[in-house]
Amino acid sequence: MKFLKHVTNQRLRLLAVALMIGTLTLDAGVLELRYLVPITVLPSDSNFINNPQSNGELLVRLSEARGKPCDMIFIGASNVEYWNTEGSAIWDKYYAPRNAFNFGVAGDKTENVLWRFDHMNLSGLKPKVAVIFIGLNNFTDTPHEIALGVEAVMKKTQETFPGIKVLLVSLTPNDRDNVTVEQANQLIRSYADNQTVFYIDIYSKMPREGDNWRGLKGDHLHMTEEGYKVWADEMEPTLHQILPAHWTGPDKDSASR
Repeated sequence: MKFLKHVTNQRLRLLAVALMIGTLTLDAGVLELRYLVPITVLPSDSNFINNPQSNGELLVRLSEARGKPCDMIFIGASNVEYWNTEGSAIWDKYYAPRNAFNFGVAGDKTENVLWRFDHMNLSGLKPKVAVIFIGLNNFTDTPHEIALGVEAVMKKTQETFPGIKVLLVSLTPNDRDNVTVEQANQLIRSYADNQTVFYIDIYSKMPREGDNWRGLKGDHLHMTEEGYKVWADEMEPTLHQILPAHWTGPDKDSASR
């Protein structure tokens, strides 16, 4: 019972006592899971409600993609969605030939991506590779909680598309909390086995340049076209291994530098 002295939240104290004396029924309607696990792994519709435009555009893309080939899917928030704008020229070169689908929505946190997986119809897509870049908007969460959220998105992706190869993209430098990003990246890196899950380090390729970082806009968060070029160049050697028939990048020697 000594540990209860350190539990200050009244609802948590009651939950702890109930668990200890065996009076709690583990029913979804009784047990509120958000008090037991990080919010980063619990699906949330908050950004679906707060950002109807980006979500609406995604639903249109999904409708248009139904029945078409899909070898890749990009999963994440604004820096994924903006492959359609700032990154469009690079997308057209590297990913359009690979029949890539953009499953990005600006403002998403890990929990919002999980919600979209549960509530948007992806049955028409059969990608071989998933590119996951998510977690920057979870900057108020701890590095461990962010990494758990990324892992949850990864596992949900693997569950939705059995046999898929996953590329986990490092979080990028930013002015929100760069220390958290660095620590979260170390944890995210640990999920890679270099067989079915690969880690793509673009963080180290975006060094400080004055008061900003290479490849970032003046908001110190979103990518410029140069940033998308850095991202693409770092992924190409790995993509060449797992989608060799679709090699569209630079020659092998330049890609591996």
